Amino acid sequence: MEKRFEYRGDLAVTPLAEVLATIHRYRVPGVLTLTRENRIRKIVLDDGLVVAAGSNEREVSLGMYLLRNGILKPEAAREAEARRTRDGLRLGQILLQMGILTPERLNEVIGAQTREILWGAFDWEEGEVLFEIGPRQGQELVRLDLRIPEVILEGIRRTSDVRRLVQRLGSGQVILERVASPLLALFAPAEQAYFQKADGRTPLQILCTRGPGTVPENARLLYAFFCLGLLRRLRSRGGGARKIQYKTEGGTLGK
Repeated sequence: MEKRFEYRGDLAVTPLAEVLATIHRYRVPGVLTLTRENRIRKIVLDDGLVVAAGSNEREVSLGMYLLRNGILKPEAAREAEARRTRDGLRLGQILLQMGILTPERLNEVIGAQTREILWGAFDWEEGEVLFEIGPRQGQELVRLDLRIPEVILEGIRRTSDVRRLVQRLGSGQVILERVASPLLALFAPAEQAYFQKADGRTPLQILCTRGPGTVPENARLLYAFFCLGLLRRLRSRGGGARKIQYKTEGGTLGK
């Protein structure tokens, strides 16, 4: 049996944004699996892209997504579920047969539902992380093809617990230094101007008050700059964030 290379981690130690940033630096394909109790979310990565995401959670299933957004009525949902159980087909195939969705509309809603699964994973504050390196077998029904840095930035913008992001940067007195990178182009002009204020002298606590948005919004930006390698810590009083590291029999992956 062929042995696959695996890297393991813990979301309580290293948030998803940093996990993805580390994987992106190595540009390796694979499947990232997040597990919390009996909940599982999978993110498929290939050639610097997030190509798919899935989950076993009923609340983020396609059927629940369609119900929440008023695309599928409860009566039609019950009929579709009965047909799915009877015929053993996917829900999407059933909805096409019933004429509720066109192929184009089905692809659209699957893409939106998949993104919802992906963005929601950034709010997981704990859970096991398993990254299995290697190309995924089989084709995805709908490919996202989102650049990993863009996914990291959008995920951080949507994360609800801003305090946790700030803690990852260090204490309020930590000093941040700019690092040149083409990834700065991902940010809006006002955000790029804010990036220039990380002058290697201003403490984090003050820097969070000098951005284009609210203090929480500014903190998200600073953490995004940090995750994407645009900022690095110079010094800190009272400790800082932990080192990102995955241990495996084959070695370590960290920064």
